Amino acid sequence: MSERTRIRGIAQREAPRPRRVEGAAVLALTPAPGPRPAGQKWEESQATVAVRGELDRDALWAIDYTIGRASLEAGRIVLDLREVTHLDYAGVPELVARRRELRARGGELVVVVRNPYVANILKAAGGADLLVCRTPDEAFADVAVARPNALRRRQQ
Repeated sequence: MSERTRIRGIAQREAPRPRRVEGAAVLALTPAPGPRPAGQKWEESQATVAVRGELDRDALWAIDYTIGRASLEAGRIVLDLREVTHLDYAGVPELVARRRELRARGGELVVVVRNPYVANILKAAGGADLLVCRTPDEAFADVAVARPNALRRRQQ
């Protein structure tokens, strides 16, 4: 048996290595799910769901689920889509519904988008109701400014 044939036979017997799918979505939630610090109100707690890659319908379902988990302990959620290259328009209505749910409970969902292509998909798919900004710092600043005004309106 030649060396080439022996190596080919070994390669066929080895389990295939998992390959990273190019463009697949990667999701991160910060801070990690868990109880918020003592004395901090739900409305004041913040969480960021950062995503990168291409978002298909399944990825958007996972994002919606993660936002739901984060909203158990944090009222202010930032969905960071700065590193997203494509977004399936079919999942945008779920994001809008999640924002409405959070707002009804006194929270907020802010979407951070840098890519104009992704921003246009959000707008075209009914995401005009979403609060969109370009950096996470702007998102928290907008939410911090928006909340006291909303509280004043309720008190009057």
